[in-house]
Amino acid sequence: MNLIIKQLQDGNEKVFEQIVREYWPRMFKFALIYTQNNETSQELVQDTFLVLWNNRAILKDNTNLITYLMVVLRNKCLNLLEQTRIRQLYIEEIDDETIYQRANLYVLHDEASQIVESEDLHKAIERALSKLPDKTREVFMLSRYDGLKNQQIAETKNISQKTVEYHISKALQILKEELPQDYWIWIFLIRFII
Repeated sequence: MNLIIKQLQDGNEKVFEQIVREYWPRMFKFALIYTQNNETSQELVQDTFLVLWNNRAILKDNTNLITYLMVVLRNKCLNLLEQTRIRQLYIEEIDDETIYQRANLYVLHDEASQIVESEDLHKAIERALSKLPDKTREVFMLSRYDGLKNQQIAETKNISQKTVEYHISKALQILKEELPQDYWIWIFLIRFII
């Protein structure tokens, strides 16, 4: 059992403060990539640590803290960017590529990339992907690894968009069952981090 997780689960405020001191700088830099604003980045990082504290009792003993924190922070950043994007769409017409560029969705901080590149994560994803039916794996890889849209996949594979959606949904369901909870969220992010 991870002693830090156990102490955190027990509500040890000194351990929590230590975690905040240790991870704050890199999390702030990570958030800043998305927000381009110091105050907003600080708020997002604070909110992330608040989520950790509020959920401390339900953390699993083997939770990887930095992975947990970065997933929560990344989701908060993406939610903020999505809200901003929706507001911008009313102001001007922009295409998907421009949205992604403005949102910095494929720009990650070096330390976050190191987390994603861990051998355990890659091995777990590869094992889970190998359990997918061939056609489902092909469609999923085109979507998440090659970044193709459903329509592009449908045209490439000569199948309907509904069939593409079915295969992606099936893949996500199987991967969610196969991967440990700490890892399966990365499947949704693969096209932006690999």
